[in-house]
Amino acid sequence: MAEDSGPTVLPGDRTLAYLALMPSAAIMILLIAVPMITVFALSTQEIELGTMSGPFVGLRNFADVLTDPAFFTALYNSFVWVFGSVSIEMVLGLGLALLLHQKFALRGAARAIILLPYLVPTVVAVMVWHYMFNDIVGVLNYLLMATGIVDHPLLWLNSPGTAMLSVILVGVWKFFPFVVIAVLGILQAIPQEQYEAAMIDGANSWQRFWRITLPHILPIFLLTALLRTIWTFHKFDIIYLMTGGGPIDATTTLPVLVYNKGFVDFELGRAAAVAIVTFIVLGVLLAIYLMLMKRAEARQ
Repeated sequence: MAEDSGPTVLPGDRTLAYLALMPSAAIMILLIAVPMITVFALSTQEIELGTMSGPFVGLRNFADVLTDPAFFTALYNSFVWVFGSVSIEMVLGLGLALLLHQKFALRGAARAIILLPYLVPTVVAVMVWHYMFNDIVGVLNYLLMATGIVDHPLLWLNSPGTAMLSVILVGVWKFFPFVVIAVLGILQAIPQEQYEAAMIDGANSWQRFWRITLPHILPIFLLTALLRTIWTFHKFDIIYLMTGGGPIDATTTLPVLVYNKGFVDFELGRAAAVAIVTFIVLGVLLAIYLMLMKRAEARQ
């Protein structure tokens, strides 16, 4: 008896499928290609705010950007912002997900409370944290001075030494629930029989985590880290609303620099050049990240 090789796909069916996908594909191409072509065109012109065309200058805007110390300051700040935020979010999110996966009283309420920061609008979160960081009436300075950790109020948002730490703390507080959601979802899909068999074999908690939990959650964990890296790299609102990129460019990241070039200095051509260079930098980082992720998955 011949084996069933599955449903036969007729040429007409394939053509119909392509025709059905063409409108969506065309819309996606327009949404991606048109803005990218427009930005690249802007980057090759000397354009001021209020105009959409100007003299062609070739790659001069890119040369100006790559020789501007402000660009390298923003690039460094972007790496600090992304690495600091994502690393803390991933570690904190993993730890809390493992904790919330355990059975204890009021576990449902605890899960709901953990997710609240992710639901708070960014503007509201920034307003609350602005008040908490206030050097006179802020609760953070009050607690630090009450416990004797510091003897004078800290200028959280007005000091170059603490401004970046402050915005990182706000970003972590706002977005670590996303990591908790992702990791907790895959933890609940791990068969409990594997843990029971490991316990019968005498495996301790660390061995069960290393041999069972980690291999199951690693692909989702790495994918979550990748998404958080992408989203954090081009995050604009938290930093701009908290510090405006200051003090003294201490928190000016590449997205903030694009805004400043375009809408503060009125140099749309250079702003577009910064945006394209930012895209290239992010693309290189993501290529390296994907390569490392594939190697990690291959070792499992």
